[in-house]
Amino acid sequence: RGGGGVDGGGGGGGGGGGTCSPETLLSKCKAGDLVEFVGRNQYPHWAVYVGDFQVVHLYKAEIRNDFMTDAGRGRRGRIVSDLYRYKPLPAETVVQNATEQVGVREEGLSWRNSECFAAWCRCGRREFKIGGEIRIGKQPYRLKVHLPDRTSHTLEFQSLEDLIMEKRRNDLIGKMAVMQELAAHLQVEQERTDRNSD
Repeated sequence: RGGGGVDGGGGGGGGGGGTCSPETLLSKCKAGDLVEFVGRNQYPHWAVYVGDFQVVHLYKAEIRNDFMTDAGRGRRGRIVSDLYRYKPLPAETVVQNATEQVGVREEGLSWRNSECFAAWCRCGRREFKIGGEIRIGKQPYRLKVHLPDRTSHTLEFQSLEDLIMEKRRNDLIGKMAVMQELAAHLQVEQERTDRNSD
């Protein structure tokens, strides 16, 4: 099950960090690319660029085909096609996966959020779908959080869905809150280790 990791950067995708306006993003995108729109105190929103200035995305419990500038809703964006370490499908297949789902809504949806939908279109892996994998106690998925002191901490998850939900939560609460949470957790772990060694 290798290749399931995600490099989560500093735990927050909420601000600048390589983002640009949707208009600028259009000049960089190729059909089949995944785009992430980010805004302060908002969950990131993912979409699949399908060409002709358009994206397909999961928005308000419906798979929609919209112009990229409309889908971004005023937020800045970046290309995130290579975030997951799974081998991507050919670009034509990614576009086909996305466009075939346009119009699917509510109970017909197989994805929990826009990131899961876009990543499924790109990689075709059932792990991105709701209930797409069985939890067996192993923790094969890893999210690496880079700390300010140039070290990193790796979080482990039983399912890809759990990892994505934690990454989205981290993006929403912001980098500083994630660092404080992680520092408090690591301090408790260190205190336990110190007590056990006495």
